[in-house]
Amino acid sequence: MVFQDPFASLNPRKTLESILEEPLFVHNIGKAKERREKVEELLATVGLNPAFRTRYPHEFSGGQRQRIGIARALSLSPDLIIADEPVSALDVSIQAQIINLMQDLQQELDLTYVFISHDLSVVRHISDRVAVMYLGKMMELSEKHDLYNDPLHPYTQALLSAVPIPRKPGTAKRERIILQGDLPSPSNPPEGCVFHTRCPQAMASCKSIIPEFKEVKSGHFVACHLYE
Repeated sequence: MVFQDPFASLNPRKTLESILEEPLFVHNIGKAKERREKVEELLATVGLNPAFRTRYPHEFSGGQRQRIGIARALSLSPDLIIADEPVSALDVSIQAQIINLMQDLQQELDLTYVFISHDLSVVRHISDRVAVMYLGKMMELSEKHDLYNDPLHPYTQALLSAVPIPRKPGTAKRERIILQGDLPSPSNPPEGCVFHTRCPQAMASCKSIIPEFKEVKSGHFVACHLYE
């Protein structure tokens, strides 16, 4: 797991060596010398000086702390890493560095990411497949290019219409879809399709019947009564 807040996800009372060594110690991997060598290797992998292992989290910037969080996630050589908004708390310039680091590590270590984000430009940059969720329900799932070029669910269409993009001279202005109403409580979601209270294309069946999540074209899944 790589957490959203690099300032809250590291124990301020522990050195980097202690933080990165802990998963190895818990799983009884290696002796003390081997664990120290692994810590130095992890720091080098994420672009930090191995000599920093004796320092504390408060001595590092947000971007450096997130690199430490990534190093901790790599300590047990996982096949899957869940990254929960890993760059949302960072400056834009630092976001790019962390995203590039994660992509390099993905290629080098053959990793799979579940990358959670509300930033559609970041999602487009790093993802292969994209799942769009609303109130904890999956609305649409597709290959990245198919989803961005041909969104099917009204919620996905509204999301993508909010992304500012330059318009070429002579082309029509893209329609901005403004959703009406307030977001319902996740603890008490609406019956039927959870999006029907704000959907500009809602039908009577949407209010009482949960739409089936199904494949409507090759590799493109959507939960919407419009495609039944």
